[in-house]
Amino acid sequence: MAMIRIGPHKLPARAVLAPMAGITDLPFRQLCLQFGAGLTVSEMLISNSDLWHTRKSHLRLAKDDDALRSVQIAGAEPAMMADAARRCADDGAHIIDINMGCPAKKVCKRAAGSALLADPDLVARILDAVVAAVDVPVTLKIRTGPDRDHRNAVEIARIAEAAGIQALAIHGRTRADKFNGDAEYDSIARVVAAVNIPVMANGDVDSPEKAKRVLESTGAGGIMIGRAAQGNPWIFRDTLHYLEH
Repeated sequence: MAMIRIGPHKLPARAVLAPMAGITDLPFRQLCLQFGAGLTVSEMLISNSDLWHTRKSHLRLAKDDDALRSVQIAGAEPAMMADAARRCADDGAHIIDINMGCPAKKVCKRAAGSALLADPDLVARILDAVVAAVDVPVTLKIRTGPDRDHRNAVEIARIAEAAGIQALAIHGRTRADKFNGDAEYDSIARVVAAVNIPVMANGDVDSPEKAKRVLESTGAGGIMIGRAAQGNPWIFRDTLHYLEH
């Protein structure tokens, strides 16, 4: 079974842990890794690194030196995002992940997270700036679009690939959907068909059987599991065993 490669890093498993603010702290990430997650991503950091002196930010920057370290940043200003990425890489991050998927009001009101999907030109400027700023691979997390009348994930994915993004995770809902309704895997399949970089399917993957169905229906290279891992970190072990056997 083909593994996911992000730049020079070959992930040991196709199921990875989604970044979740207030949840994917270091102890939880370590637990999921122990149960077979191929990669974990830190909680989201705001791009203004001048504000990283708070206790919350220090905890989010906590690192496990034995693990592949992916740090997620969020913001809407290209130069500030580039600086944040540079500081994370200098601090030992192996991968920089950019958040363009968070639907939270406090993030979107700053024109960050999934709010950026409505401005493809700004998306391109941010991605170009961050990729140029660091020598480590840069990945991107998105949704299917701003709302159901404006699904533009394929356009954003092509922009990402052109900018040098090494892998893409896509949650199968629009920004407007938040976590309501069912994930739209057909939209993820269109993104997979449109680009040549690894794509991880995210949204409503809550069992090994569902993971297999989503991989088959979307053609994605991997699965990103979020809420279903809360209180159930062994979902990674069970999913990997089911996919293999």
